[in-house]
Amino acid sequence: MPRSVELDNLFARKQEAFARKQAAFQKYVDAKNRANEAHDRMQSAWDQRVAAREEMNREFESMQQSKDSRDAIWADFNRVCQENSSRIDQLRQEADLEHEMMKNCFDSASAAYSYGNKADAPMYSSEGHAHKERRDYLNAEVGRLIQEINNAKASAKWQTSGSHGNSFQSAKSNFNNAKMLHESAEAEFKNAKAERDAYKAEFDSAQAEFERLKNECQRKLNEIKANNQKERDHILDKAGVSYLNRQDAKIVKKADGTTQVYHGGLGSGDGLFHGHVALDQSGNKTYSRDAFEKHGSQNYTDRKTGERKSNGGWTELSTGTIIDEAGNGHNVMFRQGLGKNEGQTLIRDYHGFESFKNFHKNGGHNHYGDNNKELYPNEPDRIEDSSKHKNDKTYTGPGC
Repeated sequence: MPRSVELDNLFARKQEAFARKQAAFQKYVDAKNRANEAHDRMQSAWDQRVAAREEMNREFESMQQSKDSRDAIWADFNRVCQENSSRIDQLRQEADLEHEMMKNCFDSASAAYSYGNKADAPMYSSEGHAHKERRDYLNAEVGRLIQEINNAKASAKWQTSGSHGNSFQSAKSNFNNAKMLHESAEAEFKNAKAERDAYKAEFDSAQAEFERLKNECQRKLNEIKANNQKERDHILDKAGVSYLNRQDAKIVKKADGTTQVYHGGLGSGDGLFHGHVALDQSGNKTYSRDAFEKHGSQNYTDRKTGERKSNGGWTELSTGTIIDEAGNGHNVMFRQGLGKNEGQTLIRDYHGFESFKNFHKNGGHNHYGDNNKELYPNEPDRIEDSSKHKNDKTYTGPGC
């Protein structure tokens, strides 16, 4: 059947709506991603604000507590200082003694190696190293105790110098900065969310329009298929084709307004041993042959106009449309056999520009029909299966 201009327009509008929908969806996705990123920044800023507030509260409490603990802090420092100083003096004396003993041992080892019994040198050296390790340990302990005094003094100064007030002010300043950053991030998120919601509404509108046009296309397509099927059924009713043979029946509409119906063939409606009905422009039956019946003028409703040349021939080159079982049309050029050629068909696809010359050049058409077994006893029963025509490719429609 001819293409529907209305359906083509609907499909074009549907494709345009689909493109708009996809573009709107991409804008929505991008805006959604921006909103998510803004939300993450806002949440991070909130976490920093909470942490800064907690730090400010801790500094405030510490500042309040320090006012009551000055004496206790310095008393604790003096205790550490006194205890460690007494211990430091004792350790230094022990370290000095170990140092002297180390020197003596190393001197004895050197003398034994140079002037005395060399076998004693390792013993003195080992004892010297032992005193050295003990001296180093004692000196390290002295250093640790001194560092402990210094640490205690620094801690006491820090706790009693009023630095907690400065720390609190610093923490308060940090909190105010964090609060300002959070409020800025919150405003950014609200703007991004509003943009996202606007693009979402645009996408929903485009999606609704696309669905409407898709449904309209489907409705129109169903309507066309129903009309095509109705017309097909009407033609088959006129042709008197039985319901058993209707599914595979082939309908060819010629440019002169006549209609050819092929039915009941093996494998397809126009297959081997098919039936053939011809209808004129008014839908009147002019030729009718059932499947498996013999070809001949006896099948014409008007015997006089149905005479054929006894030596064979072909009808004029015509164009038409083959309607398949789905109701779709396939445009063709064709000639039908006369006389001895009756039952044969020459056919090719028609795109609107093929000519008589295109049709009759070598390989310019497909050839269908029963073979003359007397002339070609070694060829298949059907011409389209013969060695000469089995590779014909110019017809690609139903039943090819």
